[in-house]
Amino acid sequence: MSMTSESSAGSSPNFAVVWPRSPSGVQQRRRADRLDTLDDKRVAFLWDYLFRGDELFPILAEQLQARFEGVEIVGYSEFGNLHGGDEKERVGRLAADLASRGVDAVVSGMGC
Repeated sequence: MSMTSESSAGSSPNFAVVWPRSPSGVQQRRRADRLDTLDDKRVAFLWDYLFRGDELFPILAEQLQARFEGVEIVGYSEFGNLHGGDEKERVGRLAADLASRGVDAVVSGMGC
């Protein structure tokens, strides 16, 4: 950050300030429209195999199936581990993989 002060007799100091943060490098995209309901929809689970998905997804599947009539779950094992050396390629073909399975919605469990 750079600051300069100029002052003349009887006047307030004047400071020039430069913001130290760069502009955002990620472009925003429009989000997909929300579904009105998950009734009779196919919901895919995606996971990077890093944090407790094997414990959480079965509970979530049970709750979704209890709440929404005819909801079908496509398990994370259908898509495999989305983290690793081939991550860029796997994510690059994800839209086509989801479409080919007739998926209407996704629950993404990506750990940090």
